Amino acid sequence: MGERYIAEQVFGYLGLVLWSFQLVPQVIKSYRRKSTDGVSPWTMLIWAMSGALLGNYNIGIQVAVPLIVQPQLFTFIAHICLVQELHYSHRWSLWKASLAFVLLCIFTAGLEIGLVFAFWAAEKRHLDRAIEFFGVLPVVTIIVGFLPQYIHIFRERRVEGVSHGFLFMDFFGSVFSSISLAFRSEIDALTIVNYTSIAILDIGIVLLYYFFEYLHRKKQLIKRDPEVAGEDTDSSTSPNSLVVVGGEKPHPTPEK
Repeated sequence: MGERYIAEQVFGYLGLVLWSFQLVPQVIKSYRRKSTDGVSPWTMLIWAMSGALLGNYNIGIQVAVPLIVQPQLFTFIAHICLVQELHYSHRWSLWKASLAFVLLCIFTAGLEIGLVFAFWAAEKRHLDRAIEFFGVLPVVTIIVGFLPQYIHIFRERRVEGVSHGFLFMDFFGSVFSSISLAFRSEIDALTIVNYTSIAILDIGIVLLYYFFEYLHRKKQLIKRDPEVAGEDTDSSTSPNSLVVVGGEKPHPTPEK
């Protein structure tokens, strides 16, 4: 029991460091670019809400302390990403965007506190369906949060503005958090499915980045050197090929 508890805490803290601060590289990248182009604001908004939902569930089932702190930090930084969208893309003033940040934090904090009391009430009354609902909700919202980003990627046919550092930290943070949960005496399948789904979706964005980069480079290469694209056409119209023009029979090339 002691070794399992230590393993749970160690992997939980590793997940805390990576997963909680995963959006910091995204904040830094958007700040340096002075732009949030390529990053879906709907994704950040949904993720901010999902962090509050996950925080409520983790508090309710009493997981390791790092996994309770984790969603709070994630939501906080997601709010920063969302405010960057308002400031850079929608040209909100810094003061107006900062006020929006404070209001968002107050709203999500109130939402999570209310949900925690609702969870405790359901647990006290042994409402298993309600408790299961509290567990399913963050899983669904976090996964749904990826959809606007994926839609944006396929619409633009490229991955632009999304930090690779964020994807790296998100992936490994999810992996370590899943391992931490696996060492608990009672394994919570819902939360493990949640973290695993996040890791898979992160890999998907990385693969799409290299796929669309390959397509764009290939298109640019063809534009710079049209002969590459026309090699097959040139070979089919070589002097040795027979071509019928205006219904006339081709004259064979005389042998030397």
